[in-house]
Amino acid sequence: MKTTFALRAFSVLIAAGCAMAPFTVASAYDDPHVAVPDDSPASESMRKGESAYEHGNMKDAINQFREATRQEPDNAKAHQRLGAALAATANTKDEYDAAIAEEKQAVKLDAKYFLPHVVLGQIYANEDKVDDALVEFKTAVALNPKSFRSHMDLGFALTHIGAVDDAIAAYKKANEINPKDPTPPLNLGVLYAQKGDYANGVKAEQSAIAIDKTIKEAWINLGNIYADSGETDKAIDAFNQALKLSPKHPNALCGLGWMLQKKGDLKGAIETQRKALKFDPDFEPAHRRLAEVLNEQGEDKEAESEFKKAIQLNPRDVTAMVQYAKMLEKLKRDQDAAAQYKKALTVNPDEKMAKDALAELGKRGVKL
Repeated sequence: MKTTFALRAFSVLIAAGCAMAPFTVASAYDDPHVAVPDDSPASESMRKGESAYEHGNMKDAINQFREATRQEPDNAKAHQRLGAALAATANTKDEYDAAIAEEKQAVKLDAKYFLPHVVLGQIYANEDKVDDALVEFKTAVALNPKSFRSHMDLGFALTHIGAVDDAIAAYKKANEINPKDPTPPLNLGVLYAQKGDYANGVKAEQSAIAIDKTIKEAWINLGNIYADSGETDKAIDAFNQALKLSPKHPNALCGLGWMLQKKGDLKGAIETQRKALKFDPDFEPAHRRLAEVLNEQGEDKEAESEFKKAIQLNPRDVTAMVQYAKMLEKLKRDQDAAAQYKKALTVNPDEKMAKDALAELGKRGVKL
């Protein structure tokens, strides 16, 4: 059963296995553990720009930093800040290219300045150029090994490419730098769970909760880890804790519904999955899990509709395809089942259940 974890990239949340969420752009204020070298007094334009950036007024920040670069064209910090402000408001390729140009100019002016590499990495990650992003994040870490932000962004990018062990190392380092921030252990819990190391996954999420009990993502992750390790009652408790913090959270509701299904409360499971979809009609895992419990209850027509919705929302959900195919086999619709197994194998050629099921269908004389 595919589990939907919550992975945090500062203020941005994603579900593990989904497309990379946008990075937030770093400013001087995002990495309080590291002082940015600056031997000269800040100009008035720089001071005004910093204040505007800090208060989220990007238009004024851009104008002030642009003026600072005009007054001091060799000021690496001014170019870095201008690039960060431009990236924070960018929507088009040309706008991102302008931000990249400023950050590259900052690097050219000061090869030892780490923040331009952080912002360049974030921009490349948002453009889905993950290999380029990794180069920048690794450079930032090398230039400033004490940068919490650099290690966090590196860990997030490594997670995206499936380099789990390297991502764990990056998050551990971030946790060493700032043990009071719950984000590193929250993300570490997800990664340990992906490796099947549920004991350390639980410890990591509990560490995040000990730092901040109001982080609903940590409770949801804890619930998912307990669910995957077969501790259904503990999972229910964790999902309920998340729902106390956020009663409409579709991920928590979906997880709770899944656990109710495991305990045999099919009516409660259906009601809970429908509740999740009421708050987020496009939450794909709830469609899949609703389909599974409807199928278990013999409501095949509605189950098929939910499976189709799940696959439409996430065409790479192999679990939904395989479960749908199993239902079709039970309904003696072997040709349709074979089509779903084949679709699953186009997404993941190593999907064993689909391979074995197709082979069995072939033995029964189904045309493949």
